[in-house]
Amino acid sequence: MLIAHLSDLHISAGPPETAPVRRDAPDMARLIVADLMALPQRPDAVLITGDVADGGSVADYDLVRRILAPLSMPVMVVPGNHDRRGPMREAFGGMVPYASPDALSAGTLHFEAHVAGARIIGLDSLVPGRVEGVLDTAQLDWLEHRLATGTAPVFLMLHHPPFPTGNAHWDASALQKGRERLGQIVQACPAPVRLLCGHVHQAFHTQWAGGYAAVGGSPAFQYGFGFDERAEPPLIDAPYAWWMHHQRTNGSFAVHPRVVTLPSRNDLPR
Repeated sequence: MLIAHLSDLHISAGPPETAPVRRDAPDMARLIVADLMALPQRPDAVLITGDVADGGSVADYDLVRRILAPLSMPVMVVPGNHDRRGPMREAFGGMVPYASPDALSAGTLHFEAHVAGARIIGLDSLVPGRVEGVLDTAQLDWLEHRLATGTAPVFLMLHHPPFPTGNAHWDASALQKGRERLGQIVQACPAPVRLLCGHVHQAFHTQWAGGYAAVGGSPAFQYGFGFDERAEPPLIDAPYAWWMHHQRTNGSFAVHPRVVTLPSRNDLPR
């Protein structure tokens, strides 16, 4: 089984709303899609951990759908802080089994799907109008129930990282409510859980709650290193790496980087 992890495409139909986003971000997303489809062994699913759109408009999601249309495998998407639930549900509700927008869910776009012997679970940490993220009690109750049984590997999707990033600026805008209980739920799960996140535009891997966790990075803009600092790291011009998760038949797994060279930006300080 092969699972591709992408994040933070920041696609917009007009000029980007977020200052660091490169104006050709839609073309960068097209490069990633073409790279995926050119592989001799294509993934069984593509998981995108939020901020697929930069402004969250209907026009943005129409463009997102067109850019992702060449992907022949299931595509699963959770919202990031730049997404909007209504237009996102309208755009992806036919592909992703989001929870019904009833009083219990408060319209959050969480879901569970099954692909190639794995469980894909998506959580919604969006707080409209805010950069940081929150997981409400209803979602955590739902997740606890879903993870209480089963032995199939779980890919858990969440935009805002619940684990420390090593940079105080990023940590201040990460998951601010629900992370302690989320960690307890993940640690108690009888099956292996791989937590896939976004939000921080620098890809990295770590261990959290007894298992594997990762940030997917972004082709729309990328940060350099900023270890143990309080300030926002500088923007850099660099290739983009997305990650292929390989679940082997013997139960082990590996994570492989796939590096895509992006056209140089001409708008960064030299």
